[in-house]
Amino acid sequence: MRSSALLPGRLGRTVALLGLAAGLLAAAPAAVSASAPGPAAGDDASAGHGDDAYRGCERAFDRAVRAYVDTTARRDLDGFAALLHPDVTSVFASDGEVLDGKRATVDWLRGFFADDSWTQSFSVAKRTVVGCRTGFVLFDSVYAVPASGTRVPLLIGVSFTYQHGRWLVLQNQDSVGRI
Repeated sequence: MRSSALLPGRLGRTVALLGLAAGLLAAAPAAVSASAPGPAAGDDASAGHGDDAYRGCERAFDRAVRAYVDTTARRDLDGFAALLHPDVTSVFASDGEVLDGKRATVDWLRGFFADDSWTQSFSVAKRTVVGCRTGFVLFDSVYAVPASGTRVPLLIGVSFTYQHGRWLVLQNQDSVGRI
């Protein structure tokens, strides 16, 4: 998530959480509610119980991705926080720093979302949904701060889990470089 090997301090952390916060911008542009429900079945009760249930879980995953994208684009801290699992882990690949839990992630995001100087491009390299259990998105991304001329290529991987009828971000990790 962070390119601190290239960028020290706050700018490096900004690059890192951009991966967490904005990593899904390329997935889908439509805005949806952060509480968009998934299939009516329980946590993974519909996994493996027919094509309709599986497609329902995939659609719910896509809605969660769009909500994640929308809240990031709007820098909506409360909306974004609603998408995080309480035990979310964010790994900064360049130095191994880890944000443990929702509170640490939200605290970090508060400053990051206050900064509107950055842009980010995304290309979906991989998207996987396994029933109503797990989902994963890998992005090839470029984080930029136009005013400073900063451009950092990133690979951003975001894992989701399905609990109590919702997809939640469980883990996020980035690395410097492109596929």
